[in-house]
Amino acid sequence: MPETWRYAYVSVRKIAYRILEKTPAVVIVAVEGALMYFATGMAKTVFTQIDPLCAAWYRFGFLAIMMLAWRRPWRAAVRRTLPHTRREWAVTAGCGLAIVAMNTMFYLAISELNMGMAVAMEFVGPLGVALITGRNWRERIGVGIAAAGVALLAGMSLTSPDGGRPAIGIVAILIGGTMWGVYIVMGRKVAHTGSPLDRLSVALCIGFAAQSLFLAIPAVKGLFVPSKTATWLASEGGWGIVHLLLLMLVVSVCSSFFPYVIDQVVMRKTTSGTFSVMQSMYPAVAVAVGLAFGEIPGIWELAGVACVMAAVVITFSDDERAPRHGRAELRPSLDTAA
Repeated sequence: MPETWRYAYVSVRKIAYRILEKTPAVVIVAVEGALMYFATGMAKTVFTQIDPLCAAWYRFGFLAIMMLAWRRPWRAAVRRTLPHTRREWAVTAGCGLAIVAMNTMFYLAISELNMGMAVAMEFVGPLGVALITGRNWRERIGVGIAAAGVALLAGMSLTSPDGGRPAIGIVAILIGGTMWGVYIVMGRKVAHTGSPLDRLSVALCIGFAAQSLFLAIPAVKGLFVPSKTATWLASEGGWGIVHLLLLMLVVSVCSSFFPYVIDQVVMRKTTSGTFSVMQSMYPAVAVAVGLAFGEIPGIWELAGVACVMAAVVITFSDDERAPRHGRAELRPSLDTAA
C-alpha cells in the first residue's frame, strides 16, 4: 500500500473511532440497527431477481472476502495464532457453519415473513442460551414471555390472508435462531483465544466453503440464466449482473462488516448486559424500516414484537458478569443475524 494511502487510511480510521467513542452507545446501536435492516430491506428487493438462498450466498461470500482482506490470516505472524489441535479446528469450523446457517435461514425466512417479525422471532436463540446457562428467575420469565410473543407472531403469520408460505418462514427463522444460539456458544470459545478476529475470518471461510457446496452453482447460474420473475436482471444484460453484485456488496458491508466493527467500539463503552438490552430495540427498528419497504404490521404482530423485546430486557438487564477486558470481541454481533 502506498504511503499516502496508508496515511489516509489511518487518519480516517482514527476520526471514525473518535466519533464513535464520543457518541452515546444507545445512539450507535440505534443507527447500527437502522443501517443493518435498511440493507436487509434492500436485499429483499433482490429476491425478485434471484432466489433468496442465492442472495445469501453472495452476501456471505463478500463478507468472507472482506474479513480475509482485513485480517490476512495467511501471514506468518497470524498463522501462529490459528487453531492447532483438532478440538480448536472443530470449534472454529462449528462457529463458521453456525454463522452461515443462521444467515442463510434468515434470508429464507424474510422472503416469506415481514422483516420485523422475523427479527423478533430469531431472538429465541440467545434467549434459549440464557435459559440453559442462567441461574435465576430472569431467564425463565424472559423465555416464557418470548415464547408467548413468538407463538403470537407465528399464529398471525399462519392466518395472514397475504398468501405466501409463512410456515416455511417460521421454520426457517426458528432454525436460524437456534443456529444463533449455537454461534453464541461457539463464538465465546473462539473469543477466548488470543486472536478471535483472525480465527473468525477462518471460520467464515469454512462456512462459505460449506455453503458453496450447495449454492455456488445455482447462484452463479441465476446470474446468467435469470428466473421468470427477474426484471432488471434480465433486461439489463451484463449491467444487470454488475448491478446485482454491487447491490449485494453494499448489503454485505452495511449489514455484516460495518456492524461487527462498530460493535467492538460499543462493547468498550458498556457492559454485556446493557448492550443486550439496547439490542432489544432491533425488532422495533426492523419494523420501522420495514414500513419504508411496504411491510405494514397489524396490532397483534406489534404485540408479539413487544413481548420479545420485553423478554430481552428482562433476561439481560442484570447481566453484568462479563469482564471489561476484550468485551468487544466476547459478544457475538447481531449483524450476523440480519
